[in-house]
Amino acid sequence: MKKVIAIMFAVLVTTAGAYAFDPNERVLKAFNETFSSAQEVRWEEFPNYYAVSFVSGGIRSKVNYDKEGNMMSSLRYYAPQLLPLYILNKINKENPKKKMFGVTEVTYAGIIAYYIKLEDNERWYTLKVDVDGNSQLVEKYKKV
Repeated sequence: MKKVIAIMFAVLVTTAGAYAFDPNERVLKAFNETFSSAQEVRWEEFPNYYAVSFVSGGIRSKVNYDKEGNMMSSLRYYAPQLLPLYILNKINKENPKKKMFGVTEVTYAGIIAYYIKLEDNERWYTLKVDVDGNSQLVEKYKKV
């Protein structure tokens, strides 16, 4: 029993240690300048970049930084009501019988795409929408 407890403790300490590090100063400075009110901040280190997950302004986000402190990409998860109004209106108009229930905003190399989740009585859908409001269906699942 003592061996099991010792092994569990070692695993816990090792796992906690993976999240209990600070990124380099450049990355930390870039993050703090942009997201000074971030909460629930969790860092991960990878060979070529850092990833940080956090909540800011009620929006859950994940940002990847290179080792020099430059933002490489980001993900933001939020309610459809927070979409740009032009896109919100256009998607509602094009899909009057579907209900929007979630958005994943993806930014990579300066390009933003919105993955919008919709549903009706029979199916779930995912639309990929660009900043101009152009959309394409990328997923469609039948409800069981």
